[in-house]
Amino acid sequence: MVACAAIAPIVTISGQPGQWAKHLPQELGIRYRPPYNCRHTYATICLMSGMNPAFIAQQLGHSVQMLLSTYARWLNSSSDWDELKKLKIAPSVAQA
Repeated sequence: MVACAAIAPIVTISGQPGQWAKHLPQELGIRYRPPYNCRHTYATICLMSGMNPAFIAQQLGHSVQMLLSTYARWLNSSSDWDELKKLKIAPSVAQA
């Protein structure tokens, strides 16, 4: 999350690292989402952009199989599935 000090004052909570993530959305009037969701957003955007799944998996610290079992539903074009078949992971990825 990025907040502009011109819109809302910078929220600081002394002695509680990470607590800004819970209070900042409330101050801005938006629903709280855990910072961990940024990982899901990153993985989804990368896959939808056609990036190499092996590279994305490495970035996230996952195996390609774990990445695809979690995010394969975001691969929609037939060319995406043709590329995934080249990975030769076991068992084959079920198309959602």
